[in-house]
Amino acid sequence: SGIPQIKTSLRGVIMKEFLTYKVLIAKWLGITATIGSGMPLGKEGPLIHMSSIIVTKMGKALSTFNSIFINESKKIEMLGAAWAVGVACTFNAPIGVRNYWRGFFAAVWGATTYRLLLVWIDGVDTITVVFPTSFFVNFPYDPFELISFAILGLICGFGGSFYVWCKTHFNRWANGTKWLKKIKEFNRFIYPGFIVLLISTVTWPPGIGQFMAAQIAPGVQVQELFSNFTWTKENLTVAQNEVVSHWSTQWSGIYTSLVVFMCYQFIFSILASSMPIPNGSFIPVFRAGAAIGRIGGELMHLWFPLGVRYKGKITQIMPGAYATVGAAAFAGAVTHTMSVCVILFEMTSQITHVIPVLIAVLISNGIARLLTPSIYDLVIQTKKLPYLPDLLPSTSAIYEVYVEDFMVKDVKCVYLGMTYARLKELLITNKSLKVFPLVDHPQNMTLLGSIPREELIWLIDKKIGALRRRQVLPSPIVDNGNDKDDKQKGEPLTRKEDIPAIDDSSDSEKEEKAKKEEKKGVKREELFARWRVGKKQAGESSKAPKSPMPERKSASQTLGVKQMAWEEEQMRHEVDFTTVHIDPAPFQLVERTSLLKVHSIFSMLAINFAYVTSIGRLVGVVTINELRKAIEDANSGNPPKKPLRPPPSPLPILAQTPILVRAQSLDPGHQA
Repeated sequence: SGIPQIKTSLRGVIMKEFLTYKVLIAKWLGITATIGSGMPLGKEGPLIHMSSIIVTKMGKALSTFNSIFINESKKIEMLGAAWAVGVACTFNAPIGVRNYWRGFFAAVWGATTYRLLLVWIDGVDTITVVFPTSFFVNFPYDPFELISFAILGLICGFGGSFYVWCKTHFNRWANGTKWLKKIKEFNRFIYPGFIVLLISTVTWPPGIGQFMAAQIAPGVQVQELFSNFTWTKENLTVAQNEVVSHWSTQWSGIYTSLVVFMCYQFIFSILASSMPIPNGSFIPVFRAGAAIGRIGGELMHLWFPLGVRYKGKITQIMPGAYATVGAAAFAGAVTHTMSVCVILFEMTSQITHVIPVLIAVLISNGIARLLTPSIYDLVIQTKKLPYLPDLLPSTSAIYEVYVEDFMVKDVKCVYLGMTYARLKELLITNKSLKVFPLVDHPQNMTLLGSIPREELIWLIDKKIGALRRRQVLPSPIVDNGNDKDDKQKGEPLTRKEDIPAIDDSSDSEKEEKAKKEEKKGVKREELFARWRVGKKQAGESSKAPKSPMPERKSASQTLGVKQMAWEEEQMRHEVDFTTVHIDPAPFQLVERTSLLKVHSIFSMLAINFAYVTSIGRLVGVVTINELRKAIEDANSGNPPKKPLRPPPSPLPILAQTPILVRAQSLDPGHQA
């Protein structure tokens, strides 16, 4: 989809790997094939993603936008405008965007350009709405019908939560099934090919497809679901009979076709979205909701064929209105958005049912938020993207929960006076940590700064690495097959650099020679690449932890007893941290920082962790994972448990024993 990644970027964590030209080309070609294939998938996600990529690349290419992309907050605002353009091009809805003022200008021009291209290229007569309707304006619905609209919102709320629940368990099953993983690893085209074959077989019009109006295009299906006449009444016109013929067969009626169509959109959109292709999730759930609403509208007309009487006036039932309300309510429940209301009004160009739509969407959205996450948050949680959920303003825990309640107290740190052996052990046992705090002493724990993992690795390699060994130790035994006498004696061959020579060069020449020797050694970037976290070399055993030092043969073959003793002696030395880059001011929080403030700091500054200090003393660390867990617990009504504080120690009571004090002045004759 791309929406979870853009949603994460809007929170401040810019995911640059998803904003490249390669992704843009893949999305463009992929969404074209997805829409043309007829799969039960949408296009809104990839269009929003492509808009964000174009804005990012345009801002870097044009000098006019340079000042914008220097400022991180302005960069996020530009991504928000790109989001608005994607929504506008998908639904022709320039107003129904998440952030109105930030994206209004871009959304209006995006929607206008998109509709004009349809007129100029596709031959459309004029600019029209996406799904035209013709509801009654004078008396569109009866006040008593608000109860039925509320019940429809209730049904869509539970249905949307059930949809997200099914998708969650299907993804969990697909990712945990070994034979399915083997098929995907063997050939990536087998699984998509099977899904496409299954969907094509089910939707074949002469077969099962005739029970779900598969003979017409998806856009026409939604237009007919929104049609303003009852499909079960008699004396239909020719045009109305043609619409009903699409949703009925000689073996079944309209209710069977509507139920089959709803189940098809529900089930096969989950299967199709599991394929590795660009797709959106909004349109399939929008169609499923329209089918649910149409069923409710037809049943209302069946129960009240003459309409609903209120104060002497009879209001006819319009099943198409129920279809629009159901589409908005079901889509809002799955995506947890309220802007779908405005999007629906813009797609249908009518606001006669604004109150029923708002009531149904509010009810469905509230129920879905209590039961399951949104379809986009589900992907964020599954892929473990660095995204923070919103805090519910009605939750009092955001003011009562402090960072000391959910921070990690067992902090792995480096300290002054630490030996190289202890540092090596710390790096091996904590491979997931990328930054280590620097303190003065393990008991005082006064925070002095932070050091990246790569810098600490470089310190160890500088101490006992290959370049250091070549400078200090003699070369190993070399057998070149030319000198038989040396080979028989088994004595090591000496190198030219091992023979002491008279150096009469100046100090500046010595420095230049030293720089050249360093350039000949192992480059620092190559060293970082060998030590990078999570990347194992081919053939490396995963059972026992590997030493972070460069790989070398056994000591009996190459190093010898002398080299091992030299390494052990070097590793007992204290680490010199003055030669590495130290961040003197890492992000810090105090123990009593509230959950609301921590959430605001992490969101605005786009940081992933912060140290917790008490009067300069390091007492803990909080990462985005602990913060996300604390927010989820607070929103669900189960805030983190507060640690038990020891009672304050009473002040010492002075003994009331009289004390004799003898003072002597400078005058030896005066005593008291």
